Amino acid sequence: MARTVAHSVNPFLFGTGSWVYSQIRALERWEALVVCKRRENRDQYPLEAVYALTDRPLPLQGLERLRRRLGGGVFPFMKRALREHGATLLHSHFAHQGWIDLPLARATGVAHVTSFYGADIWKNSRSELWRQRYLELFAQGDLFLVEGNAMRAKVESLGCPRGKIAVQHLGVQIEGTEFAERRPSSDGLVHVLASGRAVEKKGFPFALEAFARAVREAPNLRLSLMVIASSDPERARLAELHELVRTLKLESTVDFPPPRPYVEYRRSLYGFHVFFAPSRHASDGDAEGGAPVSLIDMSATGMPIVASRHCDIPEVSPHGIAGLLFDECDVDGAARALVELAAAPARWPEFGRAGRAHVEREYSISTQAAKLEELYDELAARHG
Repeated sequence: MARTVAHSVNPFLFGTGSWVYSQIRALERWEALVVCKRRENRDQYPLEAVYALTDRPLPLQGLERLRRRLGGGVFPFMKRALREHGATLLHSHFAHQGWIDLPLARATGVAHVTSFYGADIWKNSRSELWRQRYLELFAQGDLFLVEGNAMRAKVESLGCPRGKIAVQHLGVQIEGTEFAERRPSSDGLVHVLASGRAVEKKGFPFALEAFARAVREAPNLRLSLMVIASSDPERARLAELHELVRTLKLESTVDFPPPRPYVEYRRSLYGFHVFFAPSRHASDGDAEGGAPVSLIDMSATGMPIVASRHCDIPEVSPHGIAGLLFDECDVDGAARALVELAAAPARWPEFGRAGRAHVEREYSISTQAAKLEELYDELAARHG
């Protein structure tokens, strides 16, 4: 008989949350349900067993909120969902959700797992309030999952017992991803892609500065910035990037293709030769965590990588194997790496094959889902 794990993430699910969805859908031996306050993007992330506060009639939503305030921080509908499904584990996604879910774990008596992903541990750790909340979470939670050893060290430095931390790589659907060795275009142009949300940690202004230096030495370089801007601050950042392109006189070599749904985005990757990921620590402490899932996607398709040595990027994209790395915020180093790769198209297939083999071994969703279920098994056995 399959055992059941309840996943807690809010909302379920934000538009760029394919990596959370993959973890849930890829489970084979454990059945999954989701509890959340708000549900979004149903067509993009279909799942039957989702229990959302906002799916209930408005009068019942108010009653749930009142009972939560009076009942120790637990929504009754969430407690009921876990008990009806016989859940033995609660898996919270992001540190803040883990802390919010502590009363739910206590009320239901289930083992509690929390996954950390980035800003939830890097940015929030600057707050004294959150450092205290982390200590509560570390004391009461049973297991904490991190994407790599850089994040493990960060979580341990905040007071988490080492024995409660496990490295659990994110996974993508590699088995069905077409591999294509990158070859020079007939026109001799080298098409570079950088993509992600319009946030500081992605390093897009830095990318433009490095590209401006690189294109002077390698005029056949072309850069596409596929930037997602869904809030006013992000739209302001995108406008600043357009202005920086004009300031640097890059209008003829840089373009801004519109963001696409995930499936279309994956198909578009085969039109690029190099992926550029100049991630950095933001001024407010935000960081990749981990590493951008996009790096796994790119290597899965066979695209060489040029990226910064930020957080766990060196684990996802090893230097000299999946591509070339440079020190974080080293503009000259980034430019040199772009020029070096543009000048050596004979190495693209080598980087592509090695990068693909690496992510197949370490970041396949089927492999990582099996490892996640093993962690669930061990925790459930310890919890009794």
